[in-house]
Amino acid sequence: MSRQETLTPRERIAAVFRGEAPDRIVWQPRIFFWYEVNRAAGTLPRLYEHASIMDLFDDLSASPRSYHFFNSCVRSVWRGDVDVKVTDDAQYVKTTYTTPKGKLSQVEGKTSHGQAKIAVEYAVKSVHDFEILTYVLEHEDFLFDQEEYSRIAEVLGERTVSSVNVPWLPLQRLTVEYMGLQNTILALWKHRSDVESLLSAMEENNDRRFNLLRRTPVEIINFGDNIDQDLISPSMFERYALPYYRSRTTEFHEAGKICTSHWDGKFHSLLPFVRRTGLDALECVAPRPMGDVDLQELHCALGDMVLMDGIPATYFLPYVSPDSLKDYAIKVLGTFSPRLILGIGDMLPADGEIERVRMISNIVQDYVV
Repeated sequence: MSRQETLTPRERIAAVFRGEAPDRIVWQPRIFFWYEVNRAAGTLPRLYEHASIMDLFDDLSASPRSYHFFNSCVRSVWRGDVDVKVTDDAQYVKTTYTTPKGKLSQVEGKTSHGQAKIAVEYAVKSVHDFEILTYVLEHEDFLFDQEEYSRIAEVLGERTVSSVNVPWLPLQRLTVEYMGLQNTILALWKHRSDVESLLSAMEENNDRRFNLLRRTPVEIINFGDNIDQDLISPSMFERYALPYYRSRTTEFHEAGKICTSHWDGKFHSLLPFVRRTGLDALECVAPRPMGDVDLQELHCALGDMVLMDGIPATYFLPYVSPDSLKDYAIKVLGTFSPRLILGIGDMLPADGEIERVRMISNIVQDYVV
């Protein structure tokens, strides 16, 4: 028999980040991708054919990761003579930036029934485009839609706390969003000062976004950094990521915000830096066999930080036995509780089994913190 609930999921999350033991571990499986792909493909289980994503979370006794809802509250607006045009068709999303300095064009291909995107053409082809991108960044401002925030907060109720994603740290943003890994590394090697000037422009752009966010009721700021040591080496991390994290987390902590970051890749070589970042938690972490860290060394690296997620997504696939998933989940609970928001690292695959999510819900319900 499960224990009587005394706290809401929202209160439990707040307790975890205060360093207190809640009455029950919060279970926050990221099931949005699974839901959207299967809905688009017409393959949702009959039980959920007409269900909303919120219906799923409620039926599974789970809490949603709320940036999926609140991200829309922060909007970009461009001043002056920057024109941004987005065309979205069945196969591609094309974005064109037109400025007095020139034009940038970016193309993303759609995958997974249109629910995911992959870079086909990066906006920045060479260092000659840095001046154009700098102009775009300098002319971008940000608005916060308080009415939209209040509407979403009312819908979510006590299911979770509010959070929003912010872009990748500047070097990671250049790599992932604007230029690609190979061209970014070559630019750093051949034109370091030009790259660092562009990174400074991104920081100034962040200043405007972050100054706005510090004045909002958003509770968790999630740096969507997709950290992977194959994209940012230890030496690059120490030079470009560590000072960024330390200064930005300090600013947000002074405003009463919680800071988390999306580390969904391999990062064994970056473990020595984790506690030096100032972050309160790492999210979307997938230990072995998906990642390259085991539970114990991750626990040692985090110290009193919070782990968000922790169960590799592969355990939700049909070829892995349900008992293996159960054993792994209990191991994560035993290793990290109570400094834990349990979830799937990185997300439930489109061919994952949704009833395994329910199985973890039942385990969490009976788990004694």
